[in-house]
Amino acid sequence: MSVVGRYLSEGRFFQGSWKNIKKFVKKKLKRFWRYADRFLANTYNYWKFCRRPIDNNKIVMLTSRGTYNCHPRAIADEIIRQNLPYEIVWVVRKENLVKEDYYPEGFKVVHRGSYEFYEEVSNAKVWIDNSVTFSYLFAKKRKEQVLIETWHGTFGLKKFDASVNNNKYWVKKAFQEGKVTDYCLTNCKFEEKLFKDTFWENAEMLPYGHPRNDILFQGETKEAKNLVASILEQYGIEKGTHILLYAPTYRDVPDATLYVLDYDAVRQALEERFGGKWVIMVRYHFLDRKLKMLNQEDENVINVTNYTDIQDLMLVADIGMTDYSSWIYDYFFTKKPGILYVPDIEEYEEKDREFLFPIESTPFPIAKTNEELVEQIRKFDQEKYDKDYQAFYDKMECYEDGHAAERVVEKLKEIMG
Repeated sequence: MSVVGRYLSEGRFFQGSWKNIKKFVKKKLKRFWRYADRFLANTYNYWKFCRRPIDNNKIVMLTSRGTYNCHPRAIADEIIRQNLPYEIVWVVRKENLVKEDYYPEGFKVVHRGSYEFYEEVSNAKVWIDNSVTFSYLFAKKRKEQVLIETWHGTFGLKKFDASVNNNKYWVKKAFQEGKVTDYCLTNCKFEEKLFKDTFWENAEMLPYGHPRNDILFQGETKEAKNLVASILEQYGIEKGTHILLYAPTYRDVPDATLYVLDYDAVRQALEERFGGKWVIMVRYHFLDRKLKMLNQEDENVINVTNYTDIQDLMLVADIGMTDYSSWIYDYFFTKKPGILYVPDIEEYEEKDREFLFPIESTPFPIAKTNEELVEQIRKFDQEKYDKDYQAFYDKMECYEDGHAAERVVEKLKEIMG
C-alpha cells in the first residue's frame, strides 16, 4: 500500500501530507543553504587571499587521512634532516588537531577547511597532496604555485578511474585537481601509464620512487631498529615475537563478517610453518567503523588501527596480509611474505572495483576462506614466492631504491629557488 493510500484510509491525509511536505522542503532548503554558503566562502576566500604575494619558502602538505603520514610525511622528514629553511604547514582533520605529538616541532598545523587553511594555501609556493584533497576543500591554485601529487597507492590492484568509481563527486574533484597538478610521483612504468590514463594526463611524471617506501629499504639502520623497538614497547610485544600484520581495505558494505579471522587457527599455522611465537596486528581503514568486532580480550590480537602510519608497521611485520588494499604493494619491496585473504572476491570485483591486473599474477598466495588461509600458511613455499616476486617486479618495471624523498627534496630546491 502506498503512503498516500494509508493516510487516506486512516484519516491522516492532510496531517501526514503536511508532515512530508515540511520534511521535503526542509531537506531542499538545507541543500540550498549549503550551496549558498559554499559559493559565499569561495568568493570571499578568492577576494581575501588572491592578491597575497607568493612565499617561496612555504610548503603546504596534507593527506587524505589527515594525520602525519604517507609520502608527505617522508618528504617533510627529509626536509628536516637536511635542515632546509622551509616553512611547512601541515593540514589535519579536526579530530587530529589536538594530537600535537604527531607533528615535528616548528610545523604550523591548521585544520582543513578553516580560515587558517585558506590563508596558508593562498600564498604557499608548493602544495603536496596524496589524493585529491585540495580540490575537495575548494582550494584555488594560482598559476605561480606548484602542486605535486604523490598519491596514496603503489600500483594497487583496484581501478579508480571514472569508469568504475561510483562516487561521481570524487571523480569530479579528481578531474579538477588533475588539471592543475604539475607533477606526479611514480615508482614504476606501470604507474606512469596508469596516472596518465586516469586524471593526470597533463602532469609531468617524476620517476623518483615513493618517499614513504624509503624506510622499507632501511631496516638495518639504527633509526629503523629504534623505531621497531618503540612500536614493540608501545603495544607490549616481547622482543623476538613474530608479527602478522592484517590490514584490509575499506568496503562500502556493512558486512563485518568479511573481516573475521579464526585468529587461533591462523596463529597455530604460523607457528607450525615458521616457528616461534606469533601475534596478529589488525589495522582497519581509517574510514571504517567496524572496529568493535575485534576481540580486545585476546592478548595475541592487537588493534593498531589508530597507529598513524602503516609504513612503520611494515617494518615490524614478518608477514603482511590484506585483501585488495594497495599497501601490500609497498610491503612488496621488503621481499617478506605477503598473503591475500579475499572472502568476497567475485562480488567485490563485480560490484565494487574492477582490477588493474589479474590478482593471480601477484606473488601473494590467495585464500577465500579461513580454512584456505590456514592451508596457504602451512604450505607457504619461499622458493616459489621469490620466483613469482621477481616476475611481478619485472612486469611492473619498478625503480624503487630507497632514495625517493631525497630526489623530491632536490626537486623542491629547484622549484623554490
